[in-house]
Amino acid sequence: MPAVSSSLTDSGLARLGLASTTTSGSGLCPERVFDLRDHFAVVPDPRDRRGVRHTLWSILLITAAAVCAGAQSFTAIGEWAADAPQRVLALLGTRYDRRRERYVAPDERTLRRMLQTVDGDAVDAAICAWLQERHLAGGTDLEVTAIAVDGKALRGTRGGADARGVHLLSALTHQHGTVLAQAQVGAKTSEVSGFAPLLDRVDLTGTVVTADALHTTAGHAHYLTAERHADYVFVVKRNRHHLHARLATLPWADTEPGHHTLDTGHGRRERRAIQLLPAPEDVTFPHAAQVFLLERHVTYTATGNTHHETVLGITSLTNDQAGPDRIADLARGHWCIENQLHWVRDVTYREDTSQVRTGNAPRIMAGLRNLIISTLRLNGHTNIAAALRHNARDFTRPLTQLGITH
Repeated sequence: MPAVSSSLTDSGLARLGLASTTTSGSGLCPERVFDLRDHFAVVPDPRDRRGVRHTLWSILLITAAAVCAGAQSFTAIGEWAADAPQRVLALLGTRYDRRRERYVAPDERTLRRMLQTVDGDAVDAAICAWLQERHLAGGTDLEVTAIAVDGKALRGTRGGADARGVHLLSALTHQHGTVLAQAQVGAKTSEVSGFAPLLDRVDLTGTVVTADALHTTAGHAHYLTAERHADYVFVVKRNRHHLHARLATLPWADTEPGHHTLDTGHGRRERRAIQLLPAPEDVTFPHAAQVFLLERHVTYTATGNTHHETVLGITSLTNDQAGPDRIADLARGHWCIENQLHWVRDVTYREDTSQVRTGNAPRIMAGLRNLIISTLRLNGHTNIAAALRHNARDFTRPLTQLGITH
C-alpha cells in the first residue's frame, strides 16, 4: 500500500516537537505498517483538486477519533475537532495555516459534506484491511478460527426511494468480536447474493463460518468448502423445507445428548443440550458431515415462566474435527455478532435513532463504529461504553487506541 501522499511534514511536526516517520518507494516503513493514516490515504477523494483545503484522509481520521471518544452526530464530531489541541490536530493531518501559525480543523459542514459523498466501499475496505492487519500481527493470540456472518438494517434510514433503507452485511470473529468485512446490500439484491463477495475479502482457510437460516444454501456451502477451504455450521429452518423435514425425521428421541450446559444470570436459568448424528446419505447438501439438534430451555427466575426452543443444523465438520461441545460452542458463538456488534451500535452509539441519514454518511458512520468497537476489543476493553467515556476525557487517548502516536 502506498504511503500517505500528504503526510505530516517534518517542518510542521518540528513546530510541535513531534517525531516524524518516513516511507521509501511504495512500501511502508516497519513503524507504520499498521498506521490507519496510510489506509485512509488510498480512499478516493470525490472532490475536484482545486480549492481543497482539508485532505480526505485527515477528515476520516478526525471522524474516527471523535467516534472513538463517543461522538454520535456530525455536531459532536465538529465540536470534538474544534476543541482538539494542536498536537492532536497535527497527528491527524489537519491543514497548517501559515498566516495564523496553527493547525486548523475542518468545520462541521465540511465533515458532513465529505462523509455524505465519499465512497462507502472504499472506506469499508480501508477499515477492514487495517483491522485484518492488526489480527495478523497478533499471531496465535488473535488467530481467527470462527467467523459469524449476519446483516443489520439501519432503521433510521428507512423511507424515500428505498423503503428498506441502508442494510449492511458484516463478518465478525467469534473469539475477539472484530469486524473483518462489511458491505452494503443493494436495494435490488439480498444478503444471500452478498455473502460470497463479502467473504472474498477475508482469508477463510481453516476457519469455520457460521450463519443463520437465510444463508443455509447449497451455493454457500459449496463456496466455503470447495472454493475457500473453510467449513460451515448452518442453522436449518423451514425456509429449507425439504432439508428441514428430512432432519426432523431423524431418530433424535433415541439419541442421547452429547453435551450439556447450564447458565444462570440476568434473571434467568438456561439449559442447553445438543445431539449430533452423521449426515444421512440421502442428504445432498454439499460436504455435509454431521447434523445436530440443539435444545434450549429458559426459566425466568422472577416469574417462573419457561421458554423452550429447538433448532436443527448442519455442518461440514466431521466428528474427528468437532464433537458435540465444539458444535454447541460454534452455534452459540454465532450470536456474538448480535451481542458484541449490533447491540453495541444500537445501545451505546444509538445507531437506530441517529439523525445521520443522508447520502453515504449512515454507512460510513456504521463502518467507523465497527472500527472503534473492534479496536477497543483488540486493545483489551470489554465494556465499550466505559472505554468511550475514558477516551472522552483525554484528546490523545483515541489516537493511542488507533495507533496514531507519532
